[in-house]
Amino acid sequence: MGKLFNSKSADIFFAVLLGIFAWNRYADGHTGIAILLTVIAALNLVAFVMKLNIDKNTEPRQKP
Repeated sequence: MGKLFNSKSADIFFAVLLGIFAWNRYADGHTGIAILLTVIAALNLVAFVMKLNIDKNTEPRQKP
């Protein structure tokens, strides 16, 4: 269970959740809050991509 919900999957989960909330706020006519939630969701996706790049660059070396 430890690897199932790590920080990368949390970033994706929160980005999707914030996207749903942003769509709901936009549908209700609260455009300002919808834009704010969309920006925060986009920042979560940027953090996810950065974590993937860090993991790719710091792969453990295989022993010869």
